[in-house]
Amino acid sequence: MAQPAHAPAHGARDNASQAERHRGGDSGHRESGARRSHSDGYVDLPRINERELLRLLRRHDAPRAEPLPPGIQRNLERGKPLPPGIAKRFDGPIAHELPRYPGYEWERVGADVVLIEAATRVVVDVLVDALR
Repeated sequence: MAQPAHAPAHGARDNASQAERHRGGDSGHRESGARRSHSDGYVDLPRINERELLRLLRRHDAPRAEPLPPGIQRNLERGKPLPPGIAKRFDGPIAHELPRYPGYEWERVGADVVLIEAATRVVVDVLVDALR
């Protein structure tokens, strides 16, 4: 019986796709830690040193806050747009000492500290209860 043109012979492999997999082409990650964006390119996301950030907040006696109500908290998630009207910017010495990443901003949302992409307002990272 003849094999259909779209099916490879038993045991045969597609060498191009295997080479692509070996290079990490379809894994979604690079060795550098960059994550694949929604387009075909790569996006380098900032690496956050959570311990250092928490020390900075304590050293400057950052204002304490209560957690968000559960319904709103569920909407605060990486990769989603920041819900409108719930975030506040840092001010004073804390704002000047927070790590700076071009194109990103730090904001406080309830007791959480959030790093967002400035242009799209998409949440990049959330430090839960950092201001509690």
